[in-house]
Amino acid sequence: MDSFDFGAAVRQSTTARPGRSAQPVCADLPLFDFEADYAKSLCCMPMIVRYKLDACRIKLSLQHWQRFDLATRRLLIMTEGVDGPGEQRRYRHLLIHAIVHQAKAQPVKMPARQTDTDWDGALLPERVHRSALDKGITLNGFRSWADLGALQRFTLFKLTRPGHENRNFRLALEEFDLCLPRG
Repeated sequence: MDSFDFGAAVRQSTTARPGRSAQPVCADLPLFDFEADYAKSLCCMPMIVRYKLDACRIKLSLQHWQRFDLATRRLLIMTEGVDGPGEQRRYRHLLIHAIVHQAKAQPVKMPARQTDTDWDGALLPERVHRSALDKGITLNGFRSWADLGALQRFTLFKLTRPGHENRNFRLALEEFDLCLPRG
């Protein structure tokens, strides 16, 4: 993940695909199409922020996210770069400041990673494959897991967490061209 080009992932995730608009759902924010239902209010934490939190190893609850003012939420979305230690430090500082001053809470660190991430490889993770099978989704799209950018792979992996509703999983698979849209 250290060599990941965050800017390229955002550009790749919002590039037009057949049958889709060239513009992101909220023209000035790099969000996925399946995040459109909360793009204006930002009441839910977008995947791009969740990716940055993971890179910086800071936990942020939805309750704390919702205590941030809209300008802070937008800033946390738009601030580029969590690729290197310096960028991660800057983003972590911005995030901790928001947690302390707006959420009125103490930051919580995620444990250090023990191994490489399960989602950031060329092979489809078992968890993602099993989730598709459990939902009756055939992965017959125009792209494969290896074709996806890191942000897209991270997103699908997060959307398959055990114990979560995962209602956007199919929409994300369709958006990333891993399965054909429902007829």
